[in-house]
Amino acid sequence: MIDRVPSSESGELTRDPLSMKFPGVKKIWLTLCASWFIGSVAILVASLSAISFKAGLWAEVYCLAVGFLSPVAFCVYGWDKWKAEREGRRVSEKTLHLLAIAGGWPGAVAGQQWFRHKTLKPFFRTVLLLTAVLHVTFVATCFFL
Repeated sequence: MIDRVPSSESGELTRDPLSMKFPGVKKIWLTLCASWFIGSVAILVASLSAISFKAGLWAEVYCLAVGFLSPVAFCVYGWDKWKAEREGRRVSEKTLHLLAIAGGWPGAVAGQQWFRHKTLKPFFRTVLLLTAVLHVTFVATCFFL
């Protein structure tokens, strides 16, 4: 699917150049975020409900943070986009990054892609990508050590 944006001259819809460069990236991002979120919630539920399976306190805290902050981050991105379209008081970029760093990065990435919010700011996208990479690296390191 190619995103269409209005042309500034004639009002016709034209192809968005960013989606033409990497057409499958949006699906990959959303799949990764959904998988991470669902996996975190599943580990948390399994750890809290089963006597034989214990993920450990830090794993439970991390999964709780991801399970709680991801939907919050998703909603905050939607709220900020809604306010941006209406010239209202906005959520600061610092707050959006802190939500992602604290564990809500799956929701932040999904919200960014879903609402097409902050997708044209290279620095913002880079920080969000680094946050996701750091989370995945940290969890992988803890899991395999």
